[in-house]
Amino acid sequence: MNMDLVKAIFYAGLPVQTFTFLMVYYAYHKGYLSYDVNIRDVFKDKKNPDRKLSKTNKKNLLFLHSKWITFGGGFYGLLSLLTFIYIELEQTVQFLMHATGLQSFINLLSFNAILGMIIESFINMIKALLWFSYWPDVFEMQNIATWFITTYIGYRFGAHLAQRYVLHLEKSSK
Repeated sequence: MNMDLVKAIFYAGLPVQTFTFLMVYYAYHKGYLSYDVNIRDVFKDKKNPDRKLSKTNKKNLLFLHSKWITFGGGFYGLLSLLTFIYIELEQTVQFLMHATGLQSFINLLSFNAILGMIIESFINMIKALLWFSYWPDVFEMQNIATWFITTYIGYRFGAHLAQRYVLHLEKSSK
């Protein structure tokens, strides 16, 4: 088996599958998703299917589901959300590793620091939206198509497993 494919499965396919499973499971659990609605249509306004949910309706969703919709929903939105989480966590860990004590944390309360964090978060959102150009800088990819296909299969498989798991839970509770 090609080593690039193995890396793609373990670094992209399985994490995306797991994250998708959790997101879709909780979408079913919270009632956002039902069996008669395609996953890509789940967050659309039911009264007007050509529109996405309003900001008011997004506020009623779990935080991560709201962000998933903000990034576009479906496969693209999920990868954008996962990329955003990764970037933000990486930067937080880097900050904590380089913090030099109480003064580092006090400096975070300055106007310049808060403004810098807002700008950095906005930049991170743009990077997340361009996830397909972000990840090749993180992982050494010999064949980007292999990674993309592996990731998409992980997404579809995770969504399918979540649906099957919820069906199984409903059948066993009856």
